[in-house]
Amino acid sequence: MASSVTAPLERSSAKFRLNQMTSTSSFGSSVITLQFNLDLNIDVAEQEVQASINGASNLLPLGLPNPPSTAK
Repeated sequence: MASSVTAPLERSSAKFRLNQMTSTSSFGSSVITLQFNLDLNIDVAEQEVQASINGASNLLPLGLPNPPSTAK
C-alpha cells in the first residue's frame, strides 16, 4: 500500500505550500494528512488537492476498491 498508493499521492502533493505532510499506510488503507499554510484559502487548497489526486490516478494500481478522496 505504501509504495503503490501512498508514495505516488505524496509525490503529487509535494508541490503544495505545506507546513507538514504525514501519512499512515496499512493493509487496504492509506491516510495522508496535509497541513497548509494559513494564508491559503482552504476551499482552493481542497480543489488543488483533488486535481492533484486526479492527475496521479494513472500512477495508482488498477482496481482500487475505493478511489482516493479528500476531506477537510
